Amino acid sequence: MERFINIDRVVAVQMTTPENNPLVTDASRIMDVWFDGPAIRKQLFKKVSRTEQEQFAANLLKRGFVQSGNLLINPRAVLFAEMENHLLGGVITIGFGDNNRPVELKVKGQAFSDLAAKLAEG
Repeated sequence: MERFINIDRVVAVQMTTPENNPLVTDASRIMDVWFDGPAIRKQLFKKVSRTEQEQFAANLLKRGFVQSGNLLINPRAVLFAEMENHLLGGVITIGFGDNNRPVELKVKGQAFSDLAAKLAEG
C-alpha cells in the first residue's frame, strides 16, 4: 500500500506497537495522527508497517517533535500546557476540534519539560 501523509500538517502522532497492543503486528501497526487546520482533526491509520511507522517517527523527530512514550508532539502546535506533577507529567492543548472543545493530550514529565524548554526558546 502506498500512502502520503503531509508531515507539515501533523501536530501529534500516537504510535501503537506490539508492546502496547498484542493485536498489533510488525505488518499491521496503527498510527493516530492529529492534523492542523481550522479545527484539529484526528485520523486513524491502520495497517502501517513497522518500517513505515519508524520512518515517520524519525522524520518527525528530525523536525523537532518531542517524544513522550509512543506520542510525538510538535511544540509549535502547543497552545497551553499545564504540569500536574513532575513524575506523572501534564496536559497539553494542541488546538480545538470541530466541536470547539480543546484537544488535550497527556505527556510524561520529561516530555513536558522538553516541550517547555522548546517553547521558551521561541
